[in-house]
Amino acid sequence: MRLRPVRSLLLATGLLLAGAPAQAQDYDVVIRGGRVLDGSGNPPFPADVGVRGDRIVAVGDLSRAAARRVIDARGRLVTPGFFAMHEHIEPAILGGFGTLPNYTTQGFTTAVIDADGDTEIWPLARQRDTLTRMGSALNLVPLVGHGTVRRLAMGEDFERPATIAEVERMKALVRQGMEEGAFGLSTGLEYVPMRYSTEEEVLELAKVVAPFGGHYQAHLRSQGQHPKWQLPSSDSKPITNIDAVMETISIGRLAGIPVMMDHLHPKGPREWGSGKIITQLVDRAWRDGIEVYINMHSYEAYDETIVLVPRWALVARPVRNLGQFDARHPDADYRNMRENLRRRLTHPDTARLIRRDIAYEIDRGGGPDGLLAMDYPDRAWVGKTLAQIARLRGEDPVETAIHIQLHGFDRPGGIQWRAFAVSLLDLEEFMRKDYTAVCLDRGGDTPRMRENPFVHPGTFGTSTRLLRTFALDRQVISLPFAIRSLTSLPAQILGLKDRGRVAEGLRADLVVLDPATVRDKATFFEPFQYSEGIEYVLTNGQLVVDAGKPTAAKPGRILERQRVARAR
Repeated sequence: MRLRPVRSLLLATGLLLAGAPAQAQDYDVVIRGGRVLDGSGNPPFPADVGVRGDRIVAVGDLSRAAARRVIDARGRLVTPGFFAMHEHIEPAILGGFGTLPNYTTQGFTTAVIDADGDTEIWPLARQRDTLTRMGSALNLVPLVGHGTVRRLAMGEDFERPATIAEVERMKALVRQGMEEGAFGLSTGLEYVPMRYSTEEEVLELAKVVAPFGGHYQAHLRSQGQHPKWQLPSSDSKPITNIDAVMETISIGRLAGIPVMMDHLHPKGPREWGSGKIITQLVDRAWRDGIEVYINMHSYEAYDETIVLVPRWALVARPVRNLGQFDARHPDADYRNMRENLRRRLTHPDTARLIRRDIAYEIDRGGGPDGLLAMDYPDRAWVGKTLAQIARLRGEDPVETAIHIQLHGFDRPGGIQWRAFAVSLLDLEEFMRKDYTAVCLDRGGDTPRMRENPFVHPGTFGTSTRLLRTFALDRQVISLPFAIRSLTSLPAQILGLKDRGRVAEGLRADLVVLDPATVRDKATFFEPFQYSEGIEYVLTNGQLVVDAGKPTAAKPGRILERQRVARAR
């Protein structure tokens, strides 16, 4: 008998062992029997997923593998963990409510924080340490807030363009934030103090993040014919939604960085359909080599305090730069607001301006049929639209808005409205694009949140509404495409190479969902209802949702920037 050389035997044995590690190894978690939607946009394929520590270490046939925990995923889909791209969860985490069950039960494992230009704690290194100490169920992506550095550089004298010296101070602060781990720059150009900035100021700050491989994301300067703080009676130059889109694209081109437009939703019937103009502009930018992304939520209604009567008509004395959205302006005196309004309505020219501003705000809020009464002293009006209430009173909706302010709650607005101001036409136009990711634009589930009965249902159902309503039921987009928008696309936007897909070697941020039952349950009048069908969620290999129930685990991390600056 001829003996085989020892080397050949060793080699053959090595090959045999190399071909079967999946069956011989032990795992912390094995997700068995599901179909994997890997986040790429490709259709699902049958495979088991093995997790050890915080990594996916095997994707394939693990039918004979041993594990501390085996999850039966038969009839289920296994996907990467979802990314929420514009969030306000820092207060919940800092308050000790970092389990964030309203996010985890929607499948979210990563969130971009410091949104709208507001870094909760400065410097960023201290924020990182504090958030890490408090713990979170989600991974967190920090940004440098434009508003934060603007206040630090200008103090309270910010109602003007910054000087060259002040811009230089802001640039130094942005650089500090990037050195301390920020992924990029965020701004909220409809808000104080950023609405007083120029495009040149924003561009100079955006250029600072370029050498770090950072990106820029913006709550745009306007989402209509005027910014939300501005009314037709304002002396300021109008800035349209398209102006704001072009500003963002220009910053991307001149700074040479990826840019993202946050929670994009043109407001009001006169804007409906303009989503097509926006996507044409973004498509052209991509053809020109500019990375321009969008994030959006999946609801026709947005969430903010709606005040139809202009604030300037309610205050006791004129307030410089008082915007329609400025609910807490320190100089605004609303005592005797009803009498202030009655007095101003007696002057014909002033009354004409008031009614013109009201008509514009009604349109911006979705028109008379788009404004739904959520709370009012006369409970018979709750659940009715402004148009229905006006018909009951036999008058124009503008006059009804005045009546409500004079006879409703003793606060600006006089009523609690929900504004159905966003068109499905625009939402569907955006979600069909391969550069559109997802955001909630919400906070974490806390006892304080639950004191407000009018929380937006997207707080509990944004991702599941996208999957159920738009992917599975209406089939506006395919399910693999929807999962891609929640996973590998945002990982690309953020420059993360180790998350966003189901693949060996990547971090174990994973979701097991039932496509037959996944759905949102939250409604506008009953928002505090967790989504269904998201059965298991792992963040860094640890279960934050187990058999449909949120756990107490807080395995999230402050993520490290991975993208390097591209050559220009």
